[in-house]
Formats: sequence, C-alpha cells, structure tokens
Amino acid sequence: MDIAIVPDSPMYLQKDFAKVSVVIHKDVPCAETLVTLSVTAVIGSVEKNIFSELKSVKSVEPEVSAEFLFEVPLADIEQYDLKLVAKAQGCGESDQEKVMLPVLSNAKNLVNLVIVWHNHQPPNYTPDGRFFADYPFRWVWYNLFEPYVSGGPYYVHVLIYKRFPKVKTTVHLSPSLLDQWVRAIENGYVMESGEVVTATDKRVELVKQTLEEYRRLAGQGVIEVMSSVYAHTILGYILHRFDMVEVIRDELKLGLQITQDVMNVKPFGVWTPEMAWHNRLVEIYSDFGIEYTVLCGKSHFARALGDKNSAYEPYNVVYNGKALRVLFRDQVLSDLIGFRNNFATRVEALRIALDTILQAISRRGIVTIALDGENWMIFSKYPKNTYPFFEQFYRYVDVLQEKGFLKSLTGYEASKLCKDTCRKIFYIPASSWVNGFHKWDGELDEQRYMWREVEKAYHRLRLYKQVLGSLDKNIREAYWALYHAIDSDYWWTEFWNPRVIRMWLNEVQKALDRALSSILA
Repeated sequence: MDIAIVPDSPMYLQKDFAKVSVVIHKDVPCAETLVTLSVTAVIGSVEKNIFSELKSVKSVEPEVSAEFLFEVPLADIEQYDLKLVAKAQGCGESDQEKVMLPVLSNAKNLVNLVIVWHNHQPPNYTPDGRFFADYPFRWVWYNLFEPYVSGGPYYVHVLIYKRFPKVKTTVHLSPSLLDQWVRAIENGYVMESGEVVTATDKRVELVKQTLEEYRRLAGQGVIEVMSSVYAHTILGYILHRFDMVEVIRDELKLGLQITQDVMNVKPFGVWTPEMAWHNRLVEIYSDFGIEYTVLCGKSHFARALGDKNSAYEPYNVVYNGKALRVLFRDQVLSDLIGFRNNFATRVEALRIALDTILQAISRRGIVTIALDGENWMIFSKYPKNTYPFFEQFYRYVDVLQEKGFLKSLTGYEASKLCKDTCRKIFYIPASSWVNGFHKWDGELDEQRYMWREVEKAYHRLRLYKQVLGSLDKNIREAYWALYHAIDSDYWWTEFWNPRVIRMWLNEVQKALDRALSSILA
C-alpha cells in the first residue's frame, strides 16, 4: 500500500478552509479500506487537535488510486504549522503519511519562481536529409502518459502551459529542434530505413499543431522563448580547447535567426548547452544583444569570483568590458525533478510534487529551476507517472501565486529585477553542469582521438576561410557540417555516436575539397 496527502495548497492563510485529499494505491484488490486524517496546529512544542475524521471505501482495485477528500477548517490562531497525519489500512496492509504545512496570518511573497525547460534535439538527419532517428517528432506524438493524457512530452508541455496560463514559464526550443519540426511540417521526412512520412501524416499534423500552440503561448506572454546556437554545442569546451570563437558566433547568429523566424519573437535569453561555460561567452552573447543566460548554482556560482551574496539573485557577469546577466539555478530542486523521477505510482508522484514545492518556498529570493524539459519524462522508469507530478507541481505554483505566497517570473523578467544594480561577478570557471567536460572528452579513448580529428578539420577550415572568405559557398557548407559534428549529444559517453561524427567531419572535408578545386580551376 502507498499513501499520499494531497492538500489543495502547500501553504494556507489563517482565513482559509483546507481541502485535503488522501490518495492510496494498492497492488492487490481489497474489499474495504479505512482512511483516517488527523490534523493538529503546531506552535513551537505545543500541539492543538483541530480535526479528525475516518472514511472508508468498499473496494480498491489494483493499480488504480483511490481518493478520500476531507474538508478541514483551520484554527483561528496566528502563524502556525499544520500537521496532517493520514493512516490507511485494509486487507492486512497499512501505511501512514505525515506532512507539515505552514499557515500564515497574511500573504507575503516569499519567493520569485523561475521555471526553465530546456527542450532540444540534435540534428537527427544525415547529410542527404534522411533521418536516422525520429525523436524530434516522436516526442510530440508518442503516447508515454496514458491513461492520464495522450501525446509525447513536447505536446504535453503545451497542455500544462495552457491549463495554468498564469504560471509563467521559460522554454528553450533549440533551433535544431525547431528546424526539424519545420522540415517535417513543410515536406514530411524520410527515414534511413526507407520509411516515408508525409506532411499530411497525422503525426506530423500534431507536430504542426504543437508548434502553433507554442507560438500562440509566446504571443500571449504565457511562455518566454529562449534561443541558443543551432545545435547542442559544448561552447565552453570548444572555446577552452580550440578557441572556436567565430564558430560560436556564426552558429549563434543562425540559431537566433531560426528562433526569430519560426517563433515570431525576439529572444532576450539564450540557453548555454550543457551549461558549458567560458567567460568569453559574455562578450559573444552581449554582441548579439543577448541579455541573460542560466548557469548552475553548484557547478558555477560556488566557484565564481566577485561581489557574491546568494545564488538566489541575478548577477552581472563582466568580461572584457561587456556584461551579461546570469541566473543561477537551484541544482538541488532541478535535480529533484530531473533525476528523482522514477515514480512507481501516481501516489508517489503526488507526494514528491508536494515535497518539491515545499522545498522551493522554503528558499528566499529568486528561485530558478532549470532542466531538460523532455528527458526527465522520457528517461523515467515509469514515464506515465511523470505527468501527475508535472500537473500537480504547476497546480501548486498556481494556487500559491493566487494566494500571494510566490510570484512566477520568466527568466528575462527575473534577470531585469536588478539590471544595472546587479552585483558583479568577474570570473566563472570554464565548466559544465557536471563540473567539467569529461563526459564528452576523457571517459572514452576514442573521444580523444575524434577531437583530434575535429581539430585538424577546424584548422584546415580556418586556412581555407582566410583564402576564400566567409561568404564562399563551400566554406559556408563546411561550417554547417562542423556544427553537426560537434553536437554534444553524439559525444556524451553513454550516447557516444562516432558514426554520425565521422559522417559530418567527412562533409567538412568534402566541402573543403570542393573549395580547393574552385581555387585550382
């Protein structure tokens, strides 16, 4: 038996009337189950009983959660904690759950909450345009979350944003993801296996509908859209090792243009893939009019140098006379969602949703939660149960905002809270969200070899560019191929894909060979 206490709010005002559900899950059928909810007001070491009620249900089917609703009048006391204890028993099984919820006499904004979802897909196509993986489309239509809802994570995100339009959310839709959506919407796509999916296929129609919904929500201000470089390039690493400044500038220009063209917005923030940082990104980003990015409170803020106070405020990171505002994510909360995602039951998902929001409002200042939008759902052992967590978490944010306990902000809004008066940071170490670059270079011997191949291709490309100029067609095609070869998804140890890397490095070579032929002709 599994049991969860699900209040209609994680915090209450003294004048409120609480509605509390007790949700149970059983693996075997039971003829009758009894549930008791006891509520006490806790002030210091003193407890005052204010409510107790017993309910029963005649039948609980396996794998189906049962809910018991209790209506609890709150005590007419100044500030206190509400202790709720639920007990369930039936057919030889029992379980107990306890939660503590704060009750305040008046509303006060405790935190500004920034929720950032990073959605990306690498270029899943070959140089001839065929797709070797259909994840940009599959994760729109594939039914991972039934019986709760149909569709994949990209579509389900839209449903949540529409259901809670007052909860502002920041969404990174990587340009490579948007580009692949547009390709499918306009022309369909062909898989390497030979399968042809037309633009009129119902799956592609859902991709089109999903993209239109993201556009509409962005236009309404429900979501803020972030951009980035085209693919998922580990920017800090290629700056640190290869000094690929012009590659990043070129790829960022392309990514920003795609975001603006496809989403009809001017992005003010960019996602730094893998949070792979280098201080020179301050100069590059600011030169393109970018105002902020998001980095990690643990991997970056802890080792940053400057006028530091708390990770729960925006900072101006200064480099070479340029400045960029940075929000530092709460890694504990972000990882709670990103990696504590194996909810075996809906009950467990609801219980952890309450725990997560209670931890969020226990902070003070600007609390930034930032993580992959699709992967925490896809890679769960029980992906369907990530949906009730997602929905309940947003419901809690919505009700807390309505009561005045928190305010949801977009990343851009939060970054502007101090603007020119932000504390200044002068140095953030070159690193990523995993505290280094070892996942892409170091854990496999072949990774080191392949980066040497990248380095050789890059040096040759720079040489040819000096002769032919950056506008030469073959030089442009070589850069385009290089963006694909250095996408981090192909280099990550567990998803190491040397076939794709070699494929695109060969395209760099072919483009430069054509360039040489044009010189000799």
